[in-house]
Amino acid sequence: MLECKPLSTPMEANIKLCAGEGKDLEDPQMYRQLVGILIYLTLTRPDLVYAFGVASRYMQNPKKAHLEAAWPILRYLKGTTDYDILYRKGEGCQVTGYCDADYAGDCDSRRSTTGYIFSLGSGVVSWCSKRQTTVSLSTTEVKYRAAAMAAQKSTWLMQLLRDLHQPIEQVILLCDNRSAVCLTENPMFHARTKHIEVHYHFLREKVLQG
Repeated sequence: MLECKPLSTPMEANIKLCAGEGKDLEDPQMYRQLVGILIYLTLTRPDLVYAFGVASRYMQNPKKAHLEAAWPILRYLKGTTDYDILYRKGEGCQVTGYCDADYAGDCDSRRSTTGYIFSLGSGVVSWCSKRQTTVSLSTTEVKYRAAAMAAQKSTWLMQLLRDLHQPIEQVILLCDNRSAVCLTENPMFHARTKHIEVHYHFLREKVLQG
């Protein structure tokens, strides 16, 4: 990998991988070691968490296709060794979050993947990429679940800042799905989506609380 050409992204966009398909690896342990290294890198590299999440799904029985999908992560790392997280003095304590999700992206379970990231000033402080626990029936439901998960993290961040004597009035949480945003604000709209589990009302409560 020392002479490899760096890549601009850690994994191919919209890559479709399935468990158990393709040729067996001669050395499956090599794949597991590669993914194991990525675990530590994701502690300070939010740009790797999605690629790591995808690669980690196939730890038990990795195939050649899975390894080929994971190698670009190393090429991406070679070109981004100077990436870091920077916190600047005097930027205040405004917390801003961004959340998103794919739709039925897991080829085996058709579960969707939630992603969120929070910044404090201009430096990121929390991030996550995780498969949702159940299958969703629409993009609105997927995005709403993602926003609910991010809202839970925002509540924790607000409490942490209070404990540090740096209270903030609110967290700005941005979502790119208009229907999901309407669902957090409009009870009449919500009545047409009763298949979404009750515990996701948590998000609406947080919106009403400001």
